[in-house]
Amino acid sequence: FRNTLKKVFKNIKGLSANMVLGPADVTKESFDILVVDESHRLRRRTNLGTYFRSFDQGCERLNLNKETATELDWVLTQSQKAILFYDRGQSIKPSDVRGEDFLGLLTHKNTAHRALLSQFRVKGGNAYVDFLNRVLIQPAQAKPEPFVNPDYELLLFDNLETMVSEIHTRDHEHGLSRLIAGYAWEWVSKKEPNAFDIEIEKSKLRWNSTSEDWINTAGAVSEVGCIHTTQGYDLNYAGIIFGHEIDYDPIRQEIVIYPEKYKDRMGKQSIKDPEQLKNYILNIYKTILLRAIKGTYIYVCNPNLKAYLEQSIPKYKTNSLIKLEPLADDAIKPFENCIPLYPLNVAAGAFGELQEVTEADWISIPEGISHPKEYFACRVVGESMNQIIPNNAVCLFRKYTGGSRNGKIVLVELSNWKDRDFGSCYTVKEYQSIKSERDGSWQHEKILLKPLSDNPAYTPIELEADDQNELRILGEYVRVLGE
Repeated sequence: FRNTLKKVFKNIKGLSANMVLGPADVTKESFDILVVDESHRLRRRTNLGTYFRSFDQGCERLNLNKETATELDWVLTQSQKAILFYDRGQSIKPSDVRGEDFLGLLTHKNTAHRALLSQFRVKGGNAYVDFLNRVLIQPAQAKPEPFVNPDYELLLFDNLETMVSEIHTRDHEHGLSRLIAGYAWEWVSKKEPNAFDIEIEKSKLRWNSTSEDWINTAGAVSEVGCIHTTQGYDLNYAGIIFGHEIDYDPIRQEIVIYPEKYKDRMGKQSIKDPEQLKNYILNIYKTILLRAIKGTYIYVCNPNLKAYLEQSIPKYKTNSLIKLEPLADDAIKPFENCIPLYPLNVAAGAFGELQEVTEADWISIPEGISHPKEYFACRVVGESMNQIIPNNAVCLFRKYTGGSRNGKIVLVELSNWKDRDFGSCYTVKEYQSIKSERDGSWQHEKILLKPLSDNPAYTPIELEADDQNELRILGEYVRVLGE
């Protein structure tokens, strides 16, 4: 969208084209055209916290009454023309400019209104958007028919651990797969980094460790985002946790909200009407349910709401591992119809006894592989990667030929961790590089090989700078193939 605007501005003679501005920037100069994406996030003087002072200063610069003016007024005051992309269904807190202020613009003779009839993020299309509106906004009228779309994966999970594992897997397959939750838990880890915020069954999770561009930070896949760190972002897959603040009343056949269980203080302060709070929370869930391009996974805390959603959302079914049989010798055509399955027992837990890599079995080329010479398979044993890789699973790897491996799951050999009887040691772990700047250049300070396990006994393998020459990366994990 921004690239398109650059071309437009470039071709308009004499038109200034400052591309990305914050609301405060708008108060400092005038513009020919202002394009405001997600204008439902423009603010008024309510529940602003530390932003009150900046808001007041902006109003003062424009000689506007701070008690009644909004950032929408800033835009209209400082531009000859304004293009506003507005979705009332994404207004999620009291500080947002009121919907009636936007509707009031429609009465102006110079206002042109155009409805966008489709969206281009979610492959589920308008049918998915309509489905969410029916299920969340009009439960009494919603037909309990499962949502099925071959282009979009919508699944309801019974077990949060399983959903977390699937999001990790999707992240390593497609990237940009994240967990998002309703604001039903305090942000304890903000002050106590080692504390957990969200504890459900055996799962212990933390809120996003940063508020700035959290989606794209290292380690984000192991944390949980909220509406404030995900609104406006695109994902490939999203795992949505419906918290204890939202439920379903089967007698009244409607969604209900428990205000005392909604933990966003700035999101409910000053709200006196329970229906207004309910609308904000429903908008939050609709917004985060529309973040993902390829698929959305859902886990629900409250049993009544879960039972209601089960009528319309297909349930996740655990995929049992397929038994992989090596090809017969007379059927083997290396890298034409098969890839090698190396007979080394990768120690996914700790470095342990391993057999030398000699001959390989050959298995059929997995679906979706277009360059088979770049791939191989290995059997991974142990529980240190059980959030993604079951014990004794055969996994597909892409041969490592260089490039960034930070945040990826890799098969590595560490020659300085040899077992006297069994030779070199291998493991599968998530690779994380810790760098420091020295003399104007970035250098590896440490490398962590991190387990992704439900068992806290598994701890990262930490390599100091002197040990890093002993590390050899053999492949990048792609996916589990079978057993």
